[in-house]
Amino acid sequence: MITISVKPFKTIPDLPLLLAGFPGIRGIFFDMDGTLFNTEAYHTEALIKIGLEQKIRPPYAPEKVHELMMGKADYLVYEIVKSWEGFPTHWGAEEFINEKNKNLLQILSKTNAAEYFPLDTLSLLKEIKDQKIFVGLVTSSEKVITQKLLSFAGIENFFDLVLTRDDCPEHKPKPWPYLKAIELSQFLPQETLIFEDSNVGLASATASGAHVIKVEWF
Repeated sequence: MITISVKPFKTIPDLPLLLAGFPGIRGIFFDMDGTLFNTEAYHTEALIKIGLEQKIRPPYAPEKVHELMMGKADYLVYEIVKSWEGFPTHWGAEEFINEKNKNLLQILSKTNAAEYFPLDTLSLLKEIKDQKIFVGLVTSSEKVITQKLLSFAGIENFFDLVLTRDDCPEHKPKPWPYLKAIELSQFLPQETLIFEDSNVGLASATASGAHVIKVEWF
């Protein structure tokens, strides 16, 4: 499929600006980490915490670790870190993901949601809901993390559809998550708009045939 448009946005828009730039939009889908929430650094912090606890020694400086992890689903992160020196040989992907998620939730439970969830994003979500536009969340995070993050931010009831890693047989950068979200919304790709930030997410979004906004405001 050919993407109708991909536009970079350096600031969080309001709804009138979106509707003017993308006329005919009936459904809007958000990625979560790095798009809806500025949480990528917390994922890296959770990973580094595992390294300290388990005496895992990454072959990179912390800033390089963050660069490598940016936008990747946890199962892809596992494929990278399992070869690092000191990584527990008895850990499979699920053991690693569960440990990383445990650390992430501990970190976020002690963090004010305002630090990673801008008020402008909340205002945009409220505008979308007030106009009765279909709004969905499509994330590579696991369901437990997604539910907790939405709860921390107080927006668990804003979405008409939530698709997590646990709901998808194929994951970003493949288009399946967004194609499924569009199918469930019962709109056409050209009637939908996707917010994404990472190369992995953008590949998935653009392959769906929807309009895409590249998030650059974090």
